[in-house]
Amino acid sequence: MYANVKVNISDGQKEKLKKALAAGAQLSLHLSHSHPAGKDVMALTQSQHNKIQKAEEAGKGVNTKMSKTQVRHNMKVHGGILPLIAGLASQAIPFITGTVLPAV
Repeated sequence: MYANVKVNISDGQKEKLKKALAAGAQLSLHLSHSHPAGKDVMALTQSQHNKIQKAEEAGKGVNTKMSKTQVRHNMKVHGGILPLIAGLASQAIPFITGTVLPAV
């Protein structure tokens, strides 16, 4: 269903991803025309991948939307945006063990 695609994600976009993961929300990212391919790997649908390739060929940037499910999938994918959320997980674990688990 998803293909791993290399993209360039700015630090601001990484923060946006972290917030979407924490909130369990969908998000929209703009990928620049100057550096669409990069070192960051994201799991994208075939139509998202085609849209990015088309924009790259035309020398344009592209907006891509990710559903809540897709954001969660990217969190689980080995080699995907998992390194981006490592910091988020280290912050979430004390929260979960300190507030959620005692309530259970």
